[in-house]
Amino acid sequence: MNDAWFTECADELARCLLDAQTCAEACERFLASDAARVEDVRALAAPAAVSRVLIELIDQPAELVLAAIRLCRELTATAAAEAGTPEDVVTALRAAAGSSAALLETCA
Repeated sequence: MNDAWFTECADELARCLLDAQTCAEACERFLASDAARVEDVRALAAPAAVSRVLIELIDQPAELVLAAIRLCRELTATAAAEAGTPEDVVTALRAAAGSSAALLETCA
């Protein structure tokens, strides 16, 4: 029986998925608040959506999962640099970007 593609990087994958979930929740919570502006929706909707679906992709081929992780890394890093984003959301975005990068490095 073949091992799953992520056997060698299971710890990094677990960290990435946890950070992605936390990131999605932080973004969604802020976007649902009265403080969110149109610019915030533009900056945070995509990283929240990609972060949210990562766990659903785990059984897909490695190429697809790693492509989604690359997209998550890029979107969360970009969104973290947006001005006006609350610090707790920025922290969650940076954590998701960092653990995505660590997973990609380990799985490469």
